[in-house]
Amino acid sequence: MSDNEEKPSRKRPVTPPKSIPIPGAQEPSSAPSLPPWVAGGSPAKFVTHDELMKITNDMENMELVHEIAIDPNFQIPDKPTNAIQNCVRESMHRAYYNQLRRDLAKDPPELEFCFGFLMELKIMILDDILTAQHTRLKAEINSMLDEPTLRGKMEAGQLEIDKVMKYIIDLCSRLCSPGRDGLVAALREKTDIIDLFQGTMDLLELMKNDLTNYQISQNRSAIEEYSAKHEYKMFQKSLAENPNGCNFTRQWLKIAYEELFTDKDSEEGTSSKKEKPADDPENEKYLVDTTSRGYVKLVQVDEYSDFPETLKIDRLKIELLAEKFLQIVMCASAVFVTCNVAGRQISESDGFKKTLKDHLVAITNNTDEERIKADLEKIGEQCVKEASDTAVTLKLDWNPGNSVSIRNQINALINLDNPIRNPTSVPHRLLPGLSVIQSELCAFTSKFLRLCVHNRKTFYTLYSSLILEFQGHAPSTHAVYHADSPSSMPGPSSSQPGPSSSF
Repeated sequence: MSDNEEKPSRKRPVTPPKSIPIPGAQEPSSAPSLPPWVAGGSPAKFVTHDELMKITNDMENMELVHEIAIDPNFQIPDKPTNAIQNCVRESMHRAYYNQLRRDLAKDPPELEFCFGFLMELKIMILDDILTAQHTRLKAEINSMLDEPTLRGKMEAGQLEIDKVMKYIIDLCSRLCSPGRDGLVAALREKTDIIDLFQGTMDLLELMKNDLTNYQISQNRSAIEEYSAKHEYKMFQKSLAENPNGCNFTRQWLKIAYEELFTDKDSEEGTSSKKEKPADDPENEKYLVDTTSRGYVKLVQVDEYSDFPETLKIDRLKIELLAEKFLQIVMCASAVFVTCNVAGRQISESDGFKKTLKDHLVAITNNTDEERIKADLEKIGEQCVKEASDTAVTLKLDWNPGNSVSIRNQINALINLDNPIRNPTSVPHRLLPGLSVIQSELCAFTSKFLRLCVHNRKTFYTLYSSLILEFQGHAPSTHAVYHADSPSSMPGPSSSQPGPSSSF
């Protein structure tokens, strides 16, 4: 081989970069493509510890903001709801104040730790309680609790801790909400200095929570808007890394669309379908109805396979709502069966339906698709007992055949196609005999509706792009979040009957 001839390169040929498809721009292939770090020529990019911590913090912050956005009653609790976290917190506080007590019990007392505690109280008031508008009060606090001055008094043995604490408690009484006045009064009655320290710190923590909850309530609309925009931005970033990251969403939405509009689209024909502009106002109806059907399908099963990626952040909530939905369906169906078999006198007796419903709710509190068969047997026995006992109370004859009928009909509810459990036509209002479950149904609907409306608002543009694709339009290349999109409309379209079909 001559020197002029080029030697064959031993380097691995670099795969030319492929353009990242816009969500909804093409149907997923049967075999998903490998991630770029596997298929490409560049080496794998490893995530550093700092990057991993940043990603974790971003996800936790996004989940917190999302929780605030979908829960109108969200509040930061006064104490941690997690039992382990609360136990650790109490143990650390106990050790901290025990150390303070030991320092003050020495002869002469060691005040360095105590002095640091006083300065910490000052910083909490200045940084966490007061705002930029409290200029005069900040100047007053900096003057009264001046660190060099207090340190000089401590070194000279002239620091009067009780007077400093009295001033701090007076500050708390001026700044706290009226609901905390009782705690302030209790603090003023304490004589033990360590108890006074602990009570003041606890009060300041509560005041911080009160202020945070107030700011959340005042800025809820801005938080909801930020949450929707940020979640969509993060989802777009994930699609840039994994172009197949919305395949399950496309599949979930397409199933719902085909259930609603396949027959209608086939009647209109493909040509007429493509003649409609992409910005046709009727597309809003398609989006609302399709997403509503998709949301309902998620709670109609205990565990939805191929869960849509756009709802992954709410998956646990949706699965819990699915269990609650199953409980409501079982209880309502059992009450309906029992009242129908037992007759008018028993079913309309004072408190019969409510008592029966309350007992059935207690029986089915932990029900799911795996335990439903055993729970139905318990439900049947409870319904027979309630009906027969009421018949005895009313001095009515109870036919043993009614007991058999109630048990058989309730056991038959395990079938998903049961006409009582899954009626072919959904009424706009609850049947008169089933108004007893209205409170449970309203609680379920309020949580589920809030979640659905926020998700539709967040991914409105993505869902619109996919629905246009299902209709035969060219896929949209403008999958960008728009704050003014009409995505927060919760109501059903006029052509879709039934409250359970649209949100």
